[in-house]
Amino acid sequence: MRPVKVDKSKKWVGVCISPALIDQFELDNAIVVVIDVLRATTSMCVAFGHGVRSMIPVLTTEEGLEYKRQGFLTAGERDGEQVEGFDFGNSPFSFMGEEIRGKDIVMTTTNGTKAIKAAVALNAMEVVVGAFPNLTVLCNYLIQRNENVVLVCSAWKDKPNLEDTIFAGAMVNRLRPYFRMFEDTTLIAETLYRAANRRKRYFLRSSSHFNRLFHKLQIQKDVKYALRRDTHPVIPKLYGDHLVEINSPYVIEFEKKAKRQAELKASEKAATQDQEKLKSN
Repeated sequence: MRPVKVDKSKKWVGVCISPALIDQFELDNAIVVVIDVLRATTSMCVAFGHGVRSMIPVLTTEEGLEYKRQGFLTAGERDGEQVEGFDFGNSPFSFMGEEIRGKDIVMTTTNGTKAIKAAVALNAMEVVVGAFPNLTVLCNYLIQRNENVVLVCSAWKDKPNLEDTIFAGAMVNRLRPYFRMFEDTTLIAETLYRAANRRKRYFLRSSSHFNRLFHKLQIQKDVKYALRRDTHPVIPKLYGDHLVEINSPYVIEFEKKAKRQAELKASEKAATQDQEKLKSN
């Protein structure tokens, strides 16, 4: 059997099946797609589809509550359940009302926002979020951008899960003609997607998070909704601390804000380095 020829002139696409493995990828020259099908990135797509101005992912509930004291709307989930004191949980159906239009929402979840922050910490060139509601528009965007891509599955508390890996495989399947594949996890994800494609809910019925949401928390409608394709053709992209839909009228404002933040961080880093040099001398 002859090995498959690889076109090294093409950009590559890789799949990180857990945030615990994210440091194995070079993110500073890649677009990172954060995936949390059940339910963070699905809910983000829905929120932007219904006119939210921006979403601010944070790691802890304490950070979220601090933002709430400043007047922000907050969405919080731990172990699938809404955090006490937050305005919303993590259900996509929470983000379909007029009350979110034009607003900024601070969000913290068990897995999805953690994966976003992990990508930022490793200086990802760009961070966007993906789920079945924005599958086609996101793939088209990545093809047009023609940069290396890392699909980061948020997993469940760092343990790989079926739903995120299947979605990563769906993206790989769409991107294959335009990119070269990077590492076996990319092939694993696509193989899993091909096996599950036309019967995803049946395929997922034995998965841990599916059962956690479907049976323990009795939110079957969230699971069914999250598996629907192309319901919200939006591309939420991270500008500094804020996720913003790339075609929204707010992008220029947040681009400028992100640039100022980056310049401030660079200045602080340079000052710290200068102080360390003085101490060493």
